[in-house]
Parts: sequence; structure tokens; C-alpha cells
Amino acid sequence: MLARLAHVVARHRYAVIGAWLVLTLFGGFAAGQVSKRWFQSFSIPGRSAYETNQRTLNTFGVGVRPPNVLVFHTSGDATKSGAIRAATERVAKASKGALTSSYFSTGSLAYVSKDRHTTFMEAYPPGLAKFDTKSGAKQMRSLAAAGLPAGTSVHVTGHDPLEEASTKGSGGGPSVLLEAIVGGFGALIILLFVFGTLPAILMPIVVAIASILNTFTLVWALTYLTDVSIIVQFLIALVGLGVAIDYALLMIFRFRD
Repeated sequence: MLARLAHVVARHRYAVIGAWLVLTLFGGFAAGQVSKRWFQSFSIPGRSAYETNQRTLNTFGVGVRPPNVLVFHTSGDATKSGAIRAATERVAKASKGALTSSYFSTGSLAYVSKDRHTTFMEAYPPGLAKFDTKSGAKQMRSLAAAGLPAGTSVHVTGHDPLEEASTKGSGGGPSVLLEAIVGGFGALIILLFVFGTLPAILMPIVVAIASILNTFTLVWALTYLTDVSIIVQFLIALVGLGVAIDYALLMIFRFRD
């Protein structure tokens, strides 16, 4: 059967090459479209935690994203500070769709430290948790700090604000572009060592481009049937390149034989 298929492909090689070129070009278009449809979460649909979060989101509009926590500190009794009360009310009013809670909205001392100098407010943002979703911590802190008297401070913490601060601070690592250039240069050296000649290097690159882009076409169609995690795009690239190198080795050594 494989021999028959090989003969058919050889007889119609120009048509087969043309079809792959068209499919690969369309795959480049599909790769751009699927980038808008990734499920931007590491959550696994069908698991109990994921389904519970989805029910909470559908009922209350929140619950999937972690809360932003505003921490107020004053030299006096925080529970009797009108400025802190006003700050929590400003934040609650400006946070459209969010669920907020504090000592001033609940009366619970769980929001107050033992010395009563510190109190905090929780704000659960609405919507889904996506990798490109901003926490709004800076705007929230500026809004809360407006009107606070001297000796009273406010800070915003939480999962998303801390992650943003750690990934976008002044002590970040090298850029993604630099990493890609270094990685690509290293890959070319390895391919040259394995295949021996510059023309032979093109074989795994051509196979990788065709396989990766056509896989994006299939995944693009799949996103209309179910959620596909954004992590899949990295798997497509890694697996596609690995398979391309394996098949290129087979083709080149068979050709040399």
C-alpha cells in the first residue's frame, strides 16, 4: 500500500507540491487567526475545580480571577478612619462588576489587625482569568490613595499584581527576541553538525514549516468545537520541529544511499 502511494505521489509530484504549498500558505493565515481563539488558561475543562469556577462565574460574574487586596495602614484605629472608609467606597464604586468586601462593608474584625492599625479590602475582578488580563493594581492604588491623610498608606497586593511586578520590573531577564535569536543560531549549528551540508539543513526546515502551519489549520478548526489551551502552540512548535528533523534524517540518508 505504501509503495502504491509512493508511486502515485511520484507521478503527480507537481500537483502534490502545489497542494502542500497552498495548504501551508493557508496555514500561515490560520496561525494568525487561531492566536485570537486560544483558551488563555492552564485549567483543564471537565475537572471539578474548573467546572465549579465556571458555575460561580455564571452565577456571580466573578470567582475565576484571584482578588486584588488593598492593605491600609494608619497610626490610629483603622476602623474609625473616615478617610479609609471613603477610600474603600471609592474603589468599590469604580470597580464595575467586581465583588468587594472590607471591615466597613461587613463589620467583621477578620479584616483588621490585632493592633487595629491595619485593615484590608478584597476586590474580586469580573470575567475570565486570561494571560493578557491586567489587574489594574496601579489605578486601584491611585484611586484609594487620593484623599488619604498623612500617616495613612495603602498598597495593593494579590496574585496578579505580584506577578505583574515580578515580570515587568526593572530586573527582568533578556528579551524574547534575543532568546529566539540565540536559540535559532544554536539550532542551525546542531543541524549543520547532523546533516553535514547547508542544502541538507533546508530539508528539516521545510518539513517543519509545512507540518507546523498545517497543524495550526487543524487546531483553528478545533477551537470552534472545544477550548484549546494556549500552551498547545508551544507543543505544536516543539513536536513539529522534532518530527521534521526525524523525517528529514530519514529522507536525506535514504537519498544518499
